[in-house]
Amino acid sequence: WIFARYCLYFGLVTAATTLIFNGICRLFPTVFDEEKWVVWKEVLFNIVFIVCIGCGNMLLAHFTWKTPLTPRSFLVWQGLTFAVGIFPTLIGASIGQMRLSKKYMTEAAQLSRHASSPQAVSHREVVLAGDNQNETLRLDAAQIAWLSAADNYVQVFYFENDVLKSRMLRATLKKMEETLSDSPQFFRCHRTYVVNLEKVTEVSGNAQGYRLHIAGADNTVPVSRNLNDAIRQKLAAI
Repeated sequence: WIFARYCLYFGLVTAATTLIFNGICRLFPTVFDEEKWVVWKEVLFNIVFIVCIGCGNMLLAHFTWKTPLTPRSFLVWQGLTFAVGIFPTLIGASIGQMRLSKKYMTEAAQLSRHASSPQAVSHREVVLAGDNQNETLRLDAAQIAWLSAADNYVQVFYFENDVLKSRMLRATLKKMEETLSDSPQFFRCHRTYVVNLEKVTEVSGNAQGYRLHIAGADNTVPVSRNLNDAIRQKLAAI
């Protein structure tokens, strides 16, 4: 019973650390942006996570068994915690990234068939207005490729005489999304992107999710993982 009780205590330390890290991820979404989340970041994140668990274990031992808070004690508890957690963590991170990469690559290949099929082009004049005086951009909806948010500005990427251009407007992406709400081909596929699905010619995938390829553009547009189902439905309907 005593062994089980102490196992429970150490388990609670891990659970509390997990909740704290989840809260940090929510507080700093740009730092943990899935678009930029790669294997080395996953590994580094888990190493820091294990170090914090080790610190929690050391504090638990201090209050439970009066273990002194010394550099040697710190190293001992870090060593014990890493011995238990480092290899499963590294292996799990690598397997998880490979599994996601394979999954999204397979699904992206299927989605590309929808994207590459001929699509009707919707024409409608769109007036995108910024917050600054006389800051407007008049375009045919079919010209717009995608919009991306950057702090208090939105960068509009559009085609003019088959040349990709961009214009920065002081506005929020939500405001631009509302302006484009009457045109169903526009879809907010990511926290910082709105894309014209009629311009998507190919879909690729990696461990971070889907990437939308636009005809005539070198850049790709990311899709948030929680919108994977929605983008599949949208591409099939366009």
